[in-house]
Amino acid sequence: MVQGTENLIKLIDEKNIIDLVSIENIQGSSIDLRIDEKAKIRKDTEPLILADNPDLENIYEEVNLAKGFRLKPGQYLYANTVENVKIPNDMCGILLSRSTFARLGLILPISQYANPSYEGHLPIVIFNASPVEVEIPPYYKVMQMLLLKVDGEAKKYKEQIDPKYYKEKNIPAPQLDKNYNVEEILKGLSS
Repeated sequence: MVQGTENLIKLIDEKNIIDLVSIENIQGSSIDLRIDEKAKIRKDTEPLILADNPDLENIYEEVNLAKGFRLKPGQYLYANTVENVKIPNDMCGILLSRSTFARLGLILPISQYANPSYEGHLPIVIFNASPVEVEIPPYYKVMQMLLLKVDGEAKKYKEQIDPKYYKEKNIPAPQLDKNYNVEEILKGLSS
């Protein structure tokens, strides 16, 4: 069940689920999230062969939205939320873009998911599908988070097999599945 304003305020007060600047960030049954001033953009155009497990640490360059960075058509940026969230273990978060962005030709992932007990700054990816450059100011409300009650016990995020983004603060490089091995997968399928 999606949590409403009253429950969201209670969760913030009692469980400190998010560090809000203003209670006005709560909109009915969602919490508005803002983009931080630091972001990353792809600095090269080399193909990525994911099966080769490429080094992803150096494919981005950092930009500062406070200095007036303009996102070009066909370009995307990768940033974090200003807000640090702490999803309770009996809940999960669904992240949706604000409709204003879609109306401007800016695409955020259709939805993102935050596991029970996830802690950290949530990732934001914005793709400019419009024909013009767009300057996105820092601290702008770009997406909203819904909190849903989980039925049954959930495994804590930090105890999962691959909790690679737990308590992220800076904008980490994407982390691929280090155990990916197509031969092993094919063996498992044929047996």
